[in-house]
Amino acid sequence: MSEDRHYQDRGYQVFRGTLPLNLVNAVADRAREFVGYDGKAIRQDGSFAPHDFFPGTRLIRNSPANMHLPLPGEQAPLSNALRDLVSCQALADCLRKLDGAQHYNVHQSLLFYAGQTTGMHIDSWSVDTAPHGYSHTLWIPLQDIEPNTGSIAVIPWPRTRLVTEKDLGLPESGTHRERHDRYHTALTERILSERPEVIATYLRRGDFVVWSSLTPHLSLISNPFPRERLSLQVLVLPAHRTRGTFVHQPAQWFADRTIRINDTFSFYLPENVIEAFGIRADDR
Repeated sequence: MSEDRHYQDRGYQVFRGTLPLNLVNAVADRAREFVGYDGKAIRQDGSFAPHDFFPGTRLIRNSPANMHLPLPGEQAPLSNALRDLVSCQALADCLRKLDGAQHYNVHQSLLFYAGQTTGMHIDSWSVDTAPHGYSHTLWIPLQDIEPNTGSIAVIPWPRTRLVTEKDLGLPESGTHRERHDRYHTALTERILSERPEVIATYLRRGDFVVWSSLTPHLSLISNPFPRERLSLQVLVLPAHRTRGTFVHQPAQWFADRTIRINDTFSFYLPENVIEAFGIRADDR
């Protein structure tokens, strides 16, 4: 089965031995050096905070976010290494096998130092396209994944299969967090009632897996917990697609706030990064 057909039918695709090892190893090396950084960095929740370690370890618990952006000072070595990896031609070549897009916007990156405990969810609530299902999530291991390391598991799921709040008998009211949590509790119950397959792979450096914004997935817990599992999650959208979320579906395409990195990739600029570092978006 071709990569694009597999992705359409099952909502994920594994690429093996495709990423340049020198770029993967550079990110891993800079990430381990970054443990010694004692300043504030962007975190997954959007705050700027110093490292918070898992008790008794040097494993960062509050994952650094969007470090692929052009950040200054002591953050620059990690920033530069991440930029080179997430905008490399090898990555673009793989994504084009799935959707044929000419240009991509990197919306977010998260750097994980240890296996997570994240339950079943879909990434559409963070970012998606309008219509749903055409945003990609990339999970890139920065070290070889072993059986006890803790990996990522996906539920095979047609790429554009959308289960709405109405489908689950839920109201479309409440705060975003209330709706998010209520939805994922009900979605998990629905999926488990279908007795699904769960796909987990023990990837090596140079491999990565990509899944759709609508594909359910979860983290498998390491043994012992916590333990080092360096990995990178990247949210990517084809630039010709309209950016939205699960609950917000714009009717018309709009030019996003980005900086162009090369002929294939641009990086989305969150407002908090613009305010903190004065990075300017390209003219629209």
